Amino acid sequence: MLSRLALVLALAATPAFVQAAPLPGATASAELEYLATVPHVDPPRTQYIDPQGKPVYRNRLLLERSPYLRQHAHNPVNWFPWGDAALAEAARRNVPIFLSVGYATCHWCHVMEEESFDNTAVADILNRQYVAVKVDRETLPHIDAQYMLATQILDQRGGWPNNVFLMPDGKPIVAMGYAPPGTFMNALNGMADDWRQPEGRAAMSNQADSVSELVRLISLRRTAAAEVDDALFEQAGAEILATHDDFEGGFGKAPKFPNETTILYLLDHYERSGDRATLQAATTSLDHMVAGGIHDHIGGGFHRYSVDAGWRTPHFEKMLYNQALIGQALIQAYRLTDNPSYERAARRALDYVIREMTAPEGGFFAAQDADSLISPGGRMEEGAFYTWNPDQTAAATGADDSFATIALGLDQAPTVPTGSVAHMDPTIGADYARLDPILERMRVSRATRPAPLTDEKIIAGWNGLMIRTLTDASVEFNEPRYLAAAQRAYDFVTTRMLDGSGALARAYANGPLEKGGLRDYAWIGIGALALYDATHDTRYLATAARMADQTRTRFSDGADAPLRLSQEPGPLGGSYDVIEGATPTGNGSALELFARLSRRIADDARAVQYRGYADDLLAALAQSLKEAPTAHLSAIDAAALHHRGETGSRRHLGNGVATAALDMQGSTLSIALDFAPGWHANSDHPLNPDLIPTSLTGAGISNVQYPAQKVVQLGFQQEPLSVIDGKVAISAQSTGAQAADLTIQICNDALCLPPERVTFRLPGA
Repeated sequence: MLSRLALVLALAATPAFVQAAPLPGATASAELEYLATVPHVDPPRTQYIDPQGKPVYRNRLLLERSPYLRQHAHNPVNWFPWGDAALAEAARRNVPIFLSVGYATCHWCHVMEEESFDNTAVADILNRQYVAVKVDRETLPHIDAQYMLATQILDQRGGWPNNVFLMPDGKPIVAMGYAPPGTFMNALNGMADDWRQPEGRAAMSNQADSVSELVRLISLRRTAAAEVDDALFEQAGAEILATHDDFEGGFGKAPKFPNETTILYLLDHYERSGDRATLQAATTSLDHMVAGGIHDHIGGGFHRYSVDAGWRTPHFEKMLYNQALIGQALIQAYRLTDNPSYERAARRALDYVIREMTAPEGGFFAAQDADSLISPGGRMEEGAFYTWNPDQTAAATGADDSFATIALGLDQAPTVPTGSVAHMDPTIGADYARLDPILERMRVSRATRPAPLTDEKIIAGWNGLMIRTLTDASVEFNEPRYLAAAQRAYDFVTTRMLDGSGALARAYANGPLEKGGLRDYAWIGIGALALYDATHDTRYLATAARMADQTRTRFSDGADAPLRLSQEPGPLGGSYDVIEGATPTGNGSALELFARLSRRIADDARAVQYRGYADDLLAALAQSLKEAPTAHLSAIDAAALHHRGETGSRRHLGNGVATAALDMQGSTLSIALDFAPGWHANSDHPLNPDLIPTSLTGAGISNVQYPAQKVVQLGFQQEPLSVIDGKVAISAQSTGAQAADLTIQICNDALCLPPERVTFRLPGA
């Protein structure tokens, strides 16, 4: 990993620099003076520019590699990155810490930066009275998680920027989100005045101790080991449906987030149970998101959330993890419904990622900003890149202006200052044959506008999510270029971010950055398993097993505890990653990795080992899952996988020694069976009545055609056996069938494994 000094030397081949101005209110130091020799961020994000076009101020964030921290490198604030140096400075000066947590594409973070952090009057107060610390929540998620929990305890709110006042030892006192400059300066001065009074400082210390203890108790909460039963899966589904908006889709009121883990749970639950209410809820939500303004109809992909209940007006930033998770839901929904709009939306999102979010070396960038310039040299405004006024629409669409304006809802009153957001009516089918060429002309026209910032940081776990989605799409849509993109990203992560000891970096920005967390290891493992399923290349299986083993080694607190969020504790101790947020939890994902891996490892002892890992983790989580099912949906879904088997059109049988894959063409269905060398299954008419025949059954299933049988003599009994092996297929006709049940018993020449029953939910049923 590059040191800060190495980074400076690597960038030093630049012209001489002018002396940077002293930071207002900050004590001069050799460290700050040295920054005058360091290349500035280009372009610098500051209003303070000297006559030579260079930024006036430089702070320590100039030495960081996080794109978010470097955005603040020319603020007049005397910023420190998170670490021991900041805590030591606060202790030396005996002043509180002002901690600000955000990320590179956060709209309100940008607003507060422009109004307050790039304001010399504010900086003077911060620099004199505090040690100011900046954290990129995407590179230090465990620090973000602890202080977000503290904020939720203090203010019953969440969001970014998350600004927290801390004792010099890092314990949280009070928190605030975005505030305009006047309010913010009043808060800074008020806290500083209280700090100077003995009784005020004592009250702060007492509050900080209380909040820190609550954070510790919540973060490391353990529950007694418990069992998961079928009632939990039904309870989770019922609680989701109770919050579902049956008219507009989504869950709860505005603002509405995609809640992909909820939709994925509903789709999986339908596959297992056939409960059409859960499928209806999932597809209603997807239909409205695909039609709404949260979907970038022009360029593909999805914005982070909608500010209104009808999905019309998005918060415009685009996150890699949203593209991966919504893409996963669309692929699964397409497989279950044959609805072509899901394939189209998924393809457009993935094409957007490949086109605009992929590094030359193959990794995927983290995000694109909500804000951009209204015009070259103009002001920044949220949504400026994505919205349309009548002149822009007419210029891009020409003779198709009237059709495009109506089809995309651009004739309706704008809901944001910069123009109208393209959206569609989910109840009306679109003429995509006519519309798609128009959308491409609009995309090309839009590309001439000032583009939003792309956060080119490459996050390991988010890449794992996208690797899985691209790989699944390559199989479902028969699209080799998606597989190629997934393999390039896998190669990037495993060659640039994974070392020989199995240590995975959290992110990559001019080199590996920070230690990987639980989610990074689990998501890279799950992505590797998807590649293994698609290619049968055992190097991907080996990587998945390595990630599972490293997960146990680096994040375990013992068999009776969940897995920790990070390898090292934060300032308030360790924490367990169990509560659902915008992405699946680390513990739910680790449980999924263990369970999936156990079904693909032909070595029985190792398969038992991974099943044991899953059993232990599920027992540690079970009581929490029962107490609040909808807060733990990814873990409950993984528990269903562990106990009930996988969903999807392709299943692993007998610890991975065979696979069964469903294909449906009209009313004809086929189950392709592929056995590893030396393995077979009993035929549909085994000669020994004690053996289980291979069978395909289900209401509406008829004319079943089984593969030709082979009669063989095997070592574990003297009588001949009737078997099927190699690559064979079972075919049948479906007359309104909703599911097909495959019963099969797999054997080799020494033993027979327990019989298995696999249910395939048929598409469009």
